[in-house]
Amino acid sequence: MRYVRIFLLNLELALEHRGRSLVWFFIALCNSLFYFIFWHGAFSAQSVINTTITQSSISTYYFLLVIAGAFLVVHIEEDVAYWDIQQGGLSRYLTKPFSYYWSKFIEEIPWRIVQGVFGVVAFLFLTKVFDSLVVLEERPLFIVFTVVSFLLAYLISFTYKMIIGISTLWFTDYSGLHQLTTVLLFIFAGFVIPIEFLPGFLRNIAQILPFAYMIYYPVRAMQGLLDISAFEKILSIQFFWLIGLLFVYRFLWKRGVREFTGVGQ
Repeated sequence: MRYVRIFLLNLELALEHRGRSLVWFFIALCNSLFYFIFWHGAFSAQSVINTTITQSSISTYYFLLVIAGAFLVVHIEEDVAYWDIQQGGLSRYLTKPFSYYWSKFIEEIPWRIVQGVFGVVAFLFLTKVFDSLVVLEERPLFIVFTVVSFLLAYLISFTYKMIIGISTLWFTDYSGLHQLTTVLLFIFAGFVIPIEFLPGFLRNIAQILPFAYMIYYPVRAMQGLLDISAFEKILSIQFFWLIGLLFVYRFLWKRGVREFTGVGQ
């Protein structure tokens, strides 16, 4: 019940500050549309010679990135690093009888819902305008697998960003780490180009790091481009990364909280 109250209070806050969510959403929207326009121009100029891709598949990919960016790219690390650690707000969580991780998890969900609604509206608008270009997964069993993949992707994204946030317990300025990880996410999650088009060594790195399993593979699943064996592999890797990141978070949290002074930095 207490988690429900936390959710409702933060939903009210997210709706009150919906302009903030709209700004974050427009960042994801503009990124996706910019690359969609690039590929659209490439096809129009007949400069795309790779027969494994079509204008339909690449358009669907970038339209779905709008939804994925809104639902799955968590921004909790700024709240954790600045308000909770640097400004001392963590003190109020340490005195409560429930987990800091799950408290922040519930607090973040309303923001994902609000931005996700923006993403869905934008996607529906784009599919209306470019109706013949959009192809989605329609097989019931694979839709279930896609939902599971999305849930795991969100948990991985959230846990990863929590780790980035609590790193501020050791660093007075986490902005450098934050910017570095943002660049890595942008490249290796498939926001710039689909991972299969990266050079061989970068593609291999992308398949090892967790970023592709936060964004890229859930998007490919929505497109209906994964078979059963691919789903089994991707879901198992997502589960592995989730367990690994949870272990890292718990390890850092237990040691990091000892560095917290109670009055911020």
